[in-house]
Amino acid sequence: MENIIRKSDIKAFNNLLSKTKEVAIFTHVNPDGDALGSVLTFQMALRKRNIASEIFIANRVPESLAWMPGAKSIKHNASKTELDAYLKTADLIACLDFNEPGRMDQLAYALENPPLPVLVLDHHPQVKEYEGLQIGSTRYSSTAELLFWILKESGNLPLTREMASCIYTGIVTDTGSFSYNASSSATFRAIAELLEIGFDKDRITELVFQQFAASRMKLLGHMLANRMVIIPEYHTAYTYLTRKDLADYNYQPGDTEGFVNYPLSIAGIKFTAFFIEKAEYVKISFRSKGNFAANEFSTQFFNGGGHLNAAGGKSHKNLSDTLKEFEEKVKAYYNEF
Repeated sequence: MENIIRKSDIKAFNNLLSKTKEVAIFTHVNPDGDALGSVLTFQMALRKRNIASEIFIANRVPESLAWMPGAKSIKHNASKTELDAYLKTADLIACLDFNEPGRMDQLAYALENPPLPVLVLDHHPQVKEYEGLQIGSTRYSSTAELLFWILKESGNLPLTREMASCIYTGIVTDTGSFSYNASSSATFRAIAELLEIGFDKDRITELVFQQFAASRMKLLGHMLANRMVIIPEYHTAYTYLTRKDLADYNYQPGDTEGFVNYPLSIAGIKFTAFFIEKAEYVKISFRSKGNFAANEFSTQFFNGGGHLNAAGGKSHKNLSDTLKEFEEKVKAYYNEF
């Protein structure tokens, strides 16, 4: 069996927590299932060690994930005054599923010159170094899976059903129900061990994937019927939504989760992008098949990054110019690829 977590990392993790009494926990803005599953599990693990903590995020928990155990206690839209007061009593900052200050929006200042040691647990590439401890690798399907193995190897088991539910939610959402980022046998060993704990996997599937508002389904239909462009000679398709589209279909945070994946089901399509027009920028998600490096494309052209087959980025041009630029870059990139 492969060495899943380095023993030196586990020793450093245990040593760090043995000296910790209170933790300020952060994850990225617009938290997904992996972000929330990771921070909620970590908070429960800290509680087992009698370590106090609070979770801070820059905006709200998506309605589709508000059912998760502990989600109601998250400090969302936290003010600077509230956060500063807590940082004065805490002795550790923990960042899960991200490592760059820019992913925290108005809370970014806490990481730009951190007043405390920083623990980073992340499965994204290029983990930033802080004073403290950083454990991360792209070999894990998700930060939730990474955290599972850390807790297992550090002696923080048995997990409760609530912890297993959160970890499973993180893994199943960040792999698109195991359609990407899930090529390691370790991921499925983790799932097998979680199932033995006895959480309700089918109920989580229903809550995460089968409880959407009718307006969300209509928004998806509108996107596929009216906002999809196929470039067959470059095995590429992209979709987009304008601010008016979002308003017309009563968009709620989390409604567009998974929209980027739909064009990949078209025969011959190997690369897809999804553009959402925001007030100040255009948010972009990328997905790919095989060895087409979505993360390299995103990093090179759209201020982003991520994994081989799943990445994100942004553009500060208007939506129309961003789409034109994407088509130009795809053609140039494919010719070099």
